[in-house]
Amino acid sequence: MMKVAVGIQDIAHLKIINEQMAVNNNGNSYTLTRFMPKQADEILKNGSLYRVINGTLCCRQKIVDFLPGQRENGNPCIQIILDSEIIRTFSIPIRPFQGWRYLKNTDAPKDLPLSHTNISAELPKKLRKELETLGLIDPIG
Repeated sequence: MMKVAVGIQDIAHLKIINEQMAVNNNGNSYTLTRFMPKQADEILKNGSLYRVINGTLCCRQKIVDFLPGQRENGNPCIQIILDSEIIRTFSIPIRPFQGWRYLKNTDAPKDLPLSHTNISAELPKKLRKELETLGLIDPIG
């Protein structure tokens, strides 16, 4: 699955938000969606939630479970329970969309090697942002 991380600045910010959410949810980070995915059983076997941050698909988290929940306004929803580990992937530029989308295994970006170093931190901020937008480098974080 693929979902836009609305309001998230970078991967480091996503990690902070996940940790804050986990405190109030029995140690589980999550995101909310309106409806149960029709392919939930298949996704639970080995699926991940790929995150789009600032127009770039750049990381994923393994999906642990789908649970019924309730939004702050009382409306029912589904909690997508996520593994706490954020796995960085090669970047792919993605146009904005609402909700979530299924992502075929063949279209999913590969994970970055653990030895990957982020040389983009040394680039001027304006150049780095442009390269991130084009999906040529990974967002810092």
